[in-house]
Amino acid sequence: MPTEDEAMYGISRIDSAKERAHAWRVSLRRNGKRLVKNFTDRHYGGKKKALLAAQHYRDDLLRQHPPMSRKTFAKILRSNNLTGVSGVYRYAKRYRLKDGTQKESWYWEANWPTSPGVSAKATFSVNRYGEDIARLMALQAREKGLAGVEGVFWASARGEMPSTGAAGHDDDRRVA
Repeated sequence: MPTEDEAMYGISRIDSAKERAHAWRVSLRRNGKRLVKNFTDRHYGGKKKALLAAQHYRDDLLRQHPPMSRKTFAKILRSNNLTGVSGVYRYAKRYRLKDGTQKESWYWEANWPTSPGVSAKATFSVNRYGEDIARLMALQAREKGLAGVEGVFWASARGEMPSTGAAGHDDDRRVA
C-alpha cells in the first residue's frame, strides 16, 4: 500500500474560485523536460475521479520515464571536471617541514556514493605508485565502488513505483 507521499508524488491540486479552475496537475521532470497534464474535476466527473485519472497517468509516465538511477547520476561529468572521469581527480597535500620549507605530495582519488548522503573514497599516492599506476588504481577503485550502487537518485526516490518497486535505468553510458 503506497504512503500518502507516494500516492501524491508528482501530483498537485489547483483550486482557484476566481479562475473557476479545479483540477489535479501531474508534473514530472525527466531528462530536462517537464511533463505536465491537468485533470479537471468537471471533465472527469468530480474531484476523486480526477485524482484517480491523474494517478493512473502519473504511474504510466513513471513506467515510461523511470527516475534516474543513482549509478547514472554518479557518472554525470560535471563542467568543472578536469580528468574526464566523474569522481576521479588529482590533488596535492601540502605540508611544511621543520626547516620551514613547503612540500607537496600528489594523489589520485576516487570517490563514489554508498548510501544517500554518504560516500566512500580511495586515495593513491603518485610518489608511491607513479602517475599512471596511481591514476589507473583510482579508476579501478571508482568502477568497483560504483558496481555496488543501487536505487534511484535521491531527489527522485519518491518517484519509485510503490507497487512494483521499479528503479531507474542502470545505464552505464556516460552523461556529458
